[in-house]
Amino acid sequence: MTDGPVHEFQIGQSKTRHGLVIAALGILVGLATLVLGDESVADSRWIGALLVALGIAVGVHAWRTGRSSGAHLRMDSAGVTFREWGATVPWSEIADVYQSGSRLQPFITLRIADPERLMASLSEEEARRLKRNRLWKKPELRIPYSAVEASRDEVLAAIQNGMTDREPPVA
Repeated sequence: MTDGPVHEFQIGQSKTRHGLVIAALGILVGLATLVLGDESVADSRWIGALLVALGIAVGVHAWRTGRSSGAHLRMDSAGVTFREWGATVPWSEIADVYQSGSRLQPFITLRIADPERLMASLSEEEARRLKRNRLWKKPELRIPYSAVEASRDEVLAAIQNGMTDREPPVA
């Protein structure tokens, strides 16, 4: 993709909403346990306080990760950068892109031509983050459909266009 267009996608707002709903439910159940729990239920105050604290933690995490501070998924001349991967995958390393997963957990999947070569091309920090990432299943790198505020067809088309505009894969 030589100086081609830049495609940027923001984080999916449904992901943030789901996190905030889960946080609110945790806080409500925790408060109900604190208020309605009595001495006949052992440790009801501790359980209620723990649920409130966990609800607040989930809410803060959902709010922090859901703010729009730059693109969540970016495609440019360097390759594909997905914030949750913590790395940029060069176009030359992508052999194929397709839809995968199940109805409950659908993905856009990038099949990496040579996973070892990709890891060697990344910085030490990027390689370590990617190696531990739940979305990396050699030789596949995944993007959850709900991660960005765009249709899967739009994201898939942008990646496929980037692959056709790139230089030929390295042999």
